[in-house]
Amino acid sequence: MAHVRVIARAVAREGKVEELKALLRGMVAPTRAEAGCIYYELFESNIPGLFYFNELWESQQHLDAHAASKHFTEIFGKSKPLMQGPPEVNLLTEVV
Repeated sequence: MAHVRVIARAVAREGKVEELKALLRGMVAPTRAEAGCIYYELFESNIPGLFYFNELWESQQHLDAHAASKHFTEIFGKSKPLMQGPPEVNLLTEVV
């Protein structure tokens, strides 16, 4: 099975950067403990209010299970009013 690489971006509403950062930070530890998670990293951009997740999963099934997990649905439910729209999620294919 092929690994699944993800880059996801969340953009904070004005005045909500620290609140969003705290919620997103809460995703890291429980996600890293999930089956199939090879790595899961959260980064804050030098551009204020931009956050990026860099992820690698063993399979699409593991990524799907992550998206359905309790911590994912709860945290992203709480973060919706703090973001300027839905997160941008990109599944990546290596260019060789």
